[in-house]
Amino acid sequence: MSCVKKDVLRPSVLGLALSVCLVTMVGSLVAEDSPVRQQVFLNQVGYLPNAAKFLVVEDTSGALTGEFHVTDSSRPTDRNVFTGKLNRVAGDFGAYHVGDFSAHTAPGKYAITIPLNRPDGRNDHFLSYTFQIAADVYADALAKGMNCFAVQRCGPSTTGYNAPCHLDDGRTKDGQSVDLVGGWHDASDLLKWASATIWGMYGLLHLARLSNDDGLRSRILEEVKWGNLYFLKLQSPEGFIRTHGIGGDPVTEGNHWTDNVRGTADDRPAVLNEGPVALQHQYIGAWALLAWVYGKQDQPYAERCLEAAKRCFNWVKDKKPLQYRDFGSGIYAGLQMYRATGDEQYKAYALRMADDFLKLQETSHVGGQQRVRGFFYADGSRKHGIETVINDLLPFEALCELAEAFPNDPDAARWRAAIQMHCEEYLAAIAGRNAFGLTPYVIQPQPDLVPGARQIGELRYRYFMCPRKGRWWVGNNASAAAAGVALVKAARVLKKPELAALAQRQMDWVLGANPFGVSFMVQVGHVNPPEYVYTGFQPRTPWIPGAVMCGICGDEDDRPDLAPGSYHSCEFWTPMLAHLIWGLAELQSYYDTK
Repeated sequence: MSCVKKDVLRPSVLGLALSVCLVTMVGSLVAEDSPVRQQVFLNQVGYLPNAAKFLVVEDTSGALTGEFHVTDSSRPTDRNVFTGKLNRVAGDFGAYHVGDFSAHTAPGKYAITIPLNRPDGRNDHFLSYTFQIAADVYADALAKGMNCFAVQRCGPSTTGYNAPCHLDDGRTKDGQSVDLVGGWHDASDLLKWASATIWGMYGLLHLARLSNDDGLRSRILEEVKWGNLYFLKLQSPEGFIRTHGIGGDPVTEGNHWTDNVRGTADDRPAVLNEGPVALQHQYIGAWALLAWVYGKQDQPYAERCLEAAKRCFNWVKDKKPLQYRDFGSGIYAGLQMYRATGDEQYKAYALRMADDFLKLQETSHVGGQQRVRGFFYADGSRKHGIETVINDLLPFEALCELAEAFPNDPDAARWRAAIQMHCEEYLAAIAGRNAFGLTPYVIQPQPDLVPGARQIGELRYRYFMCPRKGRWWVGNNASAAAAGVALVKAARVLKKPELAALAQRQMDWVLGANPFGVSFMVQVGHVNPPEYVYTGFQPRTPWIPGAVMCGICGDEDDRPDLAPGSYHSCEFWTPMLAHLIWGLAELQSYYDTK
């Protein structure tokens, strides 16, 4: 993922390109007398039959009649199949109207029509893009997301978009060759960040874990093995994982094509420092998850990965974790190791990490308010809230998975109470302050820590990273999708379907139910924003079906900002893709049981 300012297209050109895109797509989707208008926002892919289904409509100063219709254009007459009420929500992103059509479960292809009151009495309406309700509605998105990894392959592949490539990765600071060939390009560049690219393993493995399709599971194992070519090479002889790999410092270093001949001047540099505790946990969890999911299908390979996880665990187990991400990822590492081996030492490690993790939760109403609590602090100083960009996505997911795995543990009631407080009195409480049901990116107890933030008492929160806080910021798709993953798990643990409904809204945000009406998954949905184009190397990263962009950013006042064509919003990145496919698979599994 790039951390420097890159070339972007001029805003006027981008605006024209997006307008052309909208006009072009509209004509093929609706009848000629029913123009699509971007006032209606919903999941452009569609919904599972039993899933929650919401639409959001821009406020039109009283022109709305207060109701909406789900219409089936395949019917010659009686096209309205469901009618619902619109509720006005004047929230953090402005005034919108929200409709709930969860009760409509019949499979089919539909659109939303919203009647308007016109002063001259003529009939008029808003019309949404078409969408589907189907049991396999996310099959295409999941397939494209999985196939995106094959296009991003680095090394001696036959599927990478410029294969074979980088057969000479990498070179140490003292000029020695080190074999770091293989894996996936991480984003819309050519680097392979150790802390970001590993998320590909998580997304794919959880897709495999939740699938009953043997063919799909075999295809995923093949892809995971390719990514893991690189990850296994990041392990040091001592057992720890080295960072950043082929992801240099400065970040422009190594972001180029090479002659594929080792020992020449263009060999890419490798940064092989000792990784932090959370990174070790992240790799332990990924390898152990692979061994648990595929132990019976490919036992020799599973054992190889499990051996790597054990070596890493033996190195990190005596280190002193200090932060939210250390404890939370430690829960996950211990849990997956226990699942893969049955060894009680790993369960004990997960329980110990969970105990320290819960000490970081705020259980009181602080900051002179009585509405929000249950969020987590970054460390024991309890001064800083967590910022869910990529490094802090796993911990709360891990706590939910621990509670799901051990529902009868003596501490399970304590875990469930913490999960419920975090979901209902933090995530849902703030999501209720905007019409899209979007969960927050950060909450801070100290006002000066979050520039331009929104306020509840003395607490400050944001939905988006602040561009004024640092030179690097990106959109919130990983944050939203990761919250969705955790909320589905929490819905299972707590038996609260309203949390699954909130999870659905996070996925909806990424796939079109956002203030700009765009889907951030390439060739999924009706409208994608213009991709980020980096001209620093040729051939450049192509338009990859299934890739997921960074998402909507925020301005200094935390107002949604699309920034089309910029790396902030429109660069492809592995954590966004991984959490979207993981979240969709979790929703599919949850609603399949309903």
